Amino acid sequence: MSSSRYSRWAILAAVALLAFAAAGTAVAVQVTDEDVPNEEQVGEDYSATMTLGELYQNPDYTSWTLRGETELEDVTWTVTTTDTDTGNQIDRQSFDGQTFNYSNIDAEANDANQVTVEVTGTVPGVENFTYPDEEKFVVGNLTQVREGGTSNEIATKRAHHFTEESQAARQAIGEAEQAIEDADSAGGDTSTAESSLESAISVYESGSSFGEAQNLADRAQDEANTAKSNAESTEQRNQLLLYAGVGVVLVALIGGGFYWYRQQQDDYSRLG
Repeated sequence: MSSSRYSRWAILAAVALLAFAAAGTAVAVQVTDEDVPNEEQVGEDYSATMTLGELYQNPDYTSWTLRGETELEDVTWTVTTTDTDTGNQIDRQSFDGQTFNYSNIDAEANDANQVTVEVTGTVPGVENFTYPDEEKFVVGNLTQVREGGTSNEIATKRAHHFTEESQAARQAIGEAEQAIEDADSAGGDTSTAESSLESAISVYESGSSFGEAQNLADRAQDEANTAKSNAESTEQRNQLLLYAGVGVVLVALIGGGFYWYRQQQDDYSRLG
């Protein structure tokens, strides 16, 4: 087989794969709208909403169950189905607990073509603190399940959770990082500040004392600011020395020129 025939088969295979991928995307249930807050403090009330469309695009899933899971605590789910063509609400059910299963999604049994899922609860505690990555919990994981056990994940939404102390420490660490970056740009020696910053991050991630982590970050910021100030002072001193050196050279040149001029005048006087 010639190389051109190999190339033609490779192109056809690539096109087929792309078409298959596009078809797979087209038949998936879509999150058409959402209201999922990005972050909230541990222990506070939290509410999020996700709206699903394209419910029956996959011919294998004309009747299926919507499964939901969350890491929120003291949870209530509210699932509402709607016929968007008429604006009529078809069904509305509520579930308590961190999981639910809603089975009334059937293309033949009703006219619902949109599902809205609202989840409310309390923000859970943080198990592991990380930096710079934000600590996140699962707001909602939605899965399409059909009889027989096969399933497709629809979406997983996450949000940042924090305590008042951890947020203050994280902010202090971020400010210290910026101060170190500024000092480094100014040519300062940031090694001491970087060491303090590393200690602050280590203490933060241990979750043992956010007050200590904040103090270490504040120290790193002060050390970085000092390094920047020293670098700027050195730069200013060097500039002054440079200007002084230039001034000395100019004075010497002017003085030398004046001396040469006087010598020339004296020579002319003698000749006269």
